[in-house]
Amino acid sequence: MTGRRRRSIILLSGIAVLGLVCVLYSLLQRRQAAAELASAGQTLHRLISQRADQHDAHLTSLSALVQAADPAPIATVEQVAASITRFYPRIVGIDVIDLAATPPASLLDASDPAIVAAEAAQASGASVRTRAIDDGSKLLLVKRALTDGVGHYAIALIVDIARLSASDVALPEGATATLRLASEPPPAGNKASAFSAEIASRTQPLRLDLASTAPRWPVPPLGFLLLAALLTALGGVLIERLLDARSKANDAARKAALAAQDARLAHAGRVNAMGELASGIAHELTQPLTAILSHAQAGQRLVQRPGMEPATLAPALDAIARNAKRAGEILGRLRAWISKSEPDLEIVDLAELAREVAHLLTTGALPDGTSLKVESDGSRPLVRADRVQLEQVVFNLGRNALDAVAEAKSERIVTIAVAMQGAEALLSVADTGPGLSSEAEARLFEPFFTTKPEGLGLGLALCNRLIERFGGTLEGRNAAVGGAVFSFHLPLAAEAIRREAAE
Repeated sequence: MTGRRRRSIILLSGIAVLGLVCVLYSLLQRRQAAAELASAGQTLHRLISQRADQHDAHLTSLSALVQAADPAPIATVEQVAASITRFYPRIVGIDVIDLAATPPASLLDASDPAIVAAEAAQASGASVRTRAIDDGSKLLLVKRALTDGVGHYAIALIVDIARLSASDVALPEGATATLRLASEPPPAGNKASAFSAEIASRTQPLRLDLASTAPRWPVPPLGFLLLAALLTALGGVLIERLLDARSKANDAARKAALAAQDARLAHAGRVNAMGELASGIAHELTQPLTAILSHAQAGQRLVQRPGMEPATLAPALDAIARNAKRAGEILGRLRAWISKSEPDLEIVDLAELAREVAHLLTTGALPDGTSLKVESDGSRPLVRADRVQLEQVVFNLGRNALDAVAEAKSERIVTIAVAMQGAEALLSVADTGPGLSSEAEARLFEPFFTTKPEGLGLGLALCNRLIERFGGTLEGRNAAVGGAVFSFHLPLAAEAIRREAAE
């Protein structure tokens, strides 16, 4: 091989290797740009989803405020609306539309009442209607404020789409974000989206698109071309290994960033759960602590009696010890529940548990004229559940029933009934009290809703969550003969099903 030919081959090989290096450089830059754009899109997607949730919260708060009185307290609503628009600049208008007026009237003069009324007419129940206005530059969110089951008013939020889709951090160079209704096509002339996803909101069907004007194949800079030309003679293998190591380092950095983000989100979730835990502990411990106090006071009265026998104190001391142990078990279960540890499941005889709860409820003297009965169809329904938590559910239902019959003017009877229905166990607590109002029946298991002056509104919500945790369902309704009935179904344990089949 002559020197001229060898130099030609080296030159051609060098050009080919240099071209390959340039292509590899462009591919790497393209992949990195795509990853940055995807990461920016996911971050902006989460941010807009959170903002959409805030819109729902504002609509719910304003709706509750409008329902507080009839006619609606417009002056108060206007003050709240001014505060919302000041702290949330993307919300450029808030309005209340009187749907009963002919034609519908705007009470805050912030929107077109005809458009809002048309959207409210298509809303079902408490759902939210979303519509683009002002040539797609704004969103109109409409929710009906239900008063006695009738949508007398409509709440309207006007949101600036540009501010709603604004990112808190800078987007990659050349990237643009577009937010539109999911049902609408992308604007004509837009570049193909590099990132597209629907916003995580059931009430605001929006889609986020990110596009980039960056060149599809980045051109290597002159310095890189010169350096690549010098290093080409040393071999493409070394370059490929360096690029591979760099790619792995980028992947590891992204994974570390995602792991750190997940840890921050998990910590925020635990902090938010602390409030619910504190309220739950206060609610659940009230009952055993009240029992401890009453029995301790009874013991003090017994001690003060002349000629008192020590054995007379035994029932009161046993009750104090039993309720103190029960309070400790409630604390342990609540702590395990918040930490998401598995419940202490065991086979529980529902009929036996009902009798034990009835004994706890009648340990203190029942009000005059009040009776508590336990009925059974003769079966022995066995379920798999946490005994302490299930006992607390039945205790709460029984305690609520006794409070309800305290207001009754005729007979005051609470009945705990246990039965088997097919492959399920049924426990119901019925009372002869005044029954449930329409509002209470609709919001029975809503946290912090209560009809008691001193109530926290957590008892039924916790009961419902515990029953669902054991695979059952809890429901409450008014009885046909008067009063209220709360009942839950739980699947029978395998042992009970086998025993019934054998019999």
